[in-house]
Amino acid sequence: FDSSHRGRLFALFRDPIERAVSLFSYLQYADWELNYKPELATMTIERYAKSPFVENNSMVRFLLGDHKMTGPVTEEHLEIAMDIVGRKFLVGLLDKKEESMERFEKFFGWKYSVNPDFQEPCREKLLVAGANPNKKKMKPPEPGTEAFLQLVHQNKYDIRLYRYIQRVFEEQEEYFKDKADGFRLEGATCCECPPLTC
Repeated sequence: FDSSHRGRLFALFRDPIERAVSLFSYLQYADWELNYKPELATMTIERYAKSPFVENNSMVRFLLGDHKMTGPVTEEHLEIAMDIVGRKFLVGLLDKKEESMERFEKFFGWKYSVNPDFQEPCREKLLVAGANPNKKKMKPPEPGTEAFLQLVHQNKYDIRLYRYIQRVFEEQEEYFKDKADGFRLEGATCCECPPLTC
């Protein structure tokens, strides 16, 4: 990389409340994870939202390069995280997985090169089912409930960051206007199928 060939990060971002609830439900049974806590197994979402185990603006902390950062997140931290996302990321949204993946493929010029007839259904399966799905689905608490309000309080900067990311997602649509959906299939090759086309 140099000033003419700059790198670009890409990521799928998730609504912070949905992410916090999903992590909680996952950690209730994922005893192989380093951050597993046995006491979560019997905890309700209401108790979790008030506990010291609840996520606290983890997206902002992670973008600042120190997800183990202690102490409160501030407005300045949020502004730095927003700047990082705006300048360095091609953003995708988990609730728009298909569109996000299409964008990544177009932006980076990703096309199939092994076996397109196999890769397309595999891609579809991963987008629908995921590679490591949470076995214990839990809906977020209803807006206005105590648990919901506690999660909002613990993730208020992540929520603002996510709103900004949603705006960036809309703005970045301009990058893709000249490439058709299904770009990955245009001129796709097969390096393993006879006759070899790569």
